[in-house]
Amino acid sequence: MFSGQKFFDDRHFPKGFARSGYFTIKESQLLETSGRTMKALFEGTMVPQDAEQQKFVDEVNGRRAAESQYAHCWLKYLKEINHKHVVYNLCSTSRNGAAEDYSEAEADE
Repeated sequence: MFSGQKFFDDRHFPKGFARSGYFTIKESQLLETSGRTMKALFEGTMVPQDAEQQKFVDEVNGRRAAESQYAHCWLKYLKEINHKHVVYNLCSTSRNGAAEDYSEAEADE
């Protein structure tokens, strides 16, 4: 699965896979050394050259259970880049709602 050139994803991992805190050292190395091939196989821009690559394509497309380290690593990568980060706001910007609640409480007394 070696691709010959290192794979980077500066959009999602600007500091690199190893420094992201999401991948293990081994997973980071797999992504860097084989990521271009895995991406091309996943996107269909490359035809599988051997049984190992065909197995990878079947695993990442759900036609068989993911068993290989390549498939597990690629699926983990996809999960992270497609993950929607939720941002919670801890302070309210609306003061009207709080004032209405307070005036209702006073009216009850």
